[in-house]
Order: sequence, then C-alpha cells, then structure tokens
Amino acid sequence: MGYIQGSIKKYLNDLSARTPAPGGGSAAALSAAMAAGLVAMACQFTLGKEKYKGFQARCRRILRESLKTKDKLSRLADADVKAYKSRDLDQAIRVPAEVCVLSCRIMESGAEVLEKGNKILASDALLGVLLAGVSFSAGLMYVEVNLKYAKDKAKKYLKLYKNLINMLPKTQRIIKKVEVHFGDLA
Repeated sequence: MGYIQGSIKKYLNDLSARTPAPGGGSAAALSAAMAAGLVAMACQFTLGKEKYKGFQARCRRILRESLKTKDKLSRLADADVKAYKSRDLDQAIRVPAEVCVLSCRIMESGAEVLEKGNKILASDALLGVLLAGVSFSAGLMYVEVNLKYAKDKAKKYLKLYKNLINMLPKTQRIIKKVEVHFGDLA
C-alpha cells in the first residue's frame, strides 16, 4: 500500500524522517495534486451558476481534466517513493518530468478558472496555480538533480529535459498573469 491510501500524518512524519523517501519529488507531486484539487473545487462552485453560463461547457472539461490529473499526480507521489526505494534512476527522472507536464496543465486551467470562474473561489483557483507553479519548478529541479546521477544515461533524457526547459517561460508568464489578482481578492 502506498502513501496515497494512508494518512496524511503518516506521510508527513515519514517525509520529515531521516530517510530518502518520501522526499521532495513525492512532495512536489502531492502539491500538484492539491493544486488540481483546488482548481476542480473552483469549477464545482462555478458550474450551474447563471452568472457563469458562457463558461459552463469549458468549465466541465476543466473539471474532468483536473480530477483525472489529481488522481494521476497522487499516483506519481507514490511512484516517486518507489523509484527512490528501488533506486530506479529512470523512474526518478520520468516521475518528476511528468509532474512538470501535469503541473503546467493545471496552471493553464487554473488561470482560466481564475479569470472566468466563480469569483468567490478566486483565491482557491489562484492558490491552485501557485502550487502547480512551485510543483513545476520542484519537478524540474529533481529532473536536473537526477540527470547528474544518470551520467551515461543522461543523453537519453536530453530531449525530455529540453522540452521541460522550454515550458519554463510559459509557467513564468502564467504566474505573472495571475499575480495581478492578489489585490482583487480582498
């Protein structure tokens, strides 16, 4: 049984223990899963509201995507722990790379929900974007760290790494775009 089926208390206790796993990679995946959950929640409170009638169809798609992404990221939190415990360097690179890709999607969706969704949940959508942004950065950092250990295998992941680096400006633009909403929340 993985952490995702267990208690948050157990996970946090193990995360703070003197063990390599769970570590930052699983924390990044879990943070991104929480981001997806926040975006989904903002969608739930937007759907069915007359004021947001023009956004309903897109909001339903974002909700479905966010829920699927939340579940996928939850599994990745456990996959990261397994990769480190089994010393599977390939998975230790692939898992945080996938966290990056999924985090970027959540950032895009969350920004859209922030702009067009229920304003009462704007702070939740905003937090979803910010958490996903941190998760993207953390995932990228762990890909870089693990590539250093990969040595001869590093060439195998060069294209993957370049794709992630190319996503970085997009994530930065999204963060800048949503930061203007800080004053609007009060």
